[in-house]
Amino acid sequence: MAATHHIEATAVVPLEREELFDYLADLENHWALADRFVEVLELDRGAGEHGPGPATGGRVRMRGPLGIRRTARTRVLAADAPNGMLGTAELGRRTLAVVSWTLIERGAGMLVGLRAEVVRAGLVDRLLLRLGGRRWLERRFVSTLDRLGDLLEPAHAPEDRFTAQLEAVA
Repeated sequence: MAATHHIEATAVVPLEREELFDYLADLENHWALADRFVEVLELDRGAGEHGPGPATGGRVRMRGPLGIRRTARTRVLAADAPNGMLGTAELGRRTLAVVSWTLIERGAGMLVGLRAEVVRAGLVDRLLLRLGGRRWLERRFVSTLDRLGDLLEPAHAPEDRFTAQLEAVA
């Protein structure tokens, strides 16, 4: 099957590129961004300098409407620090999506893009995508990007921003 399904979302996040990339470089953090519809089943880690390295793959279970469940094997294929990364999500033997994150400077923050392109899909996944699955996944992507700023925001707590603004005025 030719790639006919694209799922994507973008958002401007008020954080620095390196901070965002460092967070996204560990696949475990991606699942912290996911909402209640994604459950991590296992993580694959390479060897790090001082023990296990960042997660570069794993298995996740997605829970959709009407009790639909799909399990995906994910893998990071390439990282272009600090601009983005590319990976895959395989569902069974027949469905494969290429997933990418891009980070582009935009004003005081970063334009973050999250995109999946379905390269091939088995019959069940083609039907699910056509019957609303693509729109459901787009909403999950939007929700993921909304969480990205929220999860990393404690490093830029409101009190710190307020203090910095006061100091700038003084």
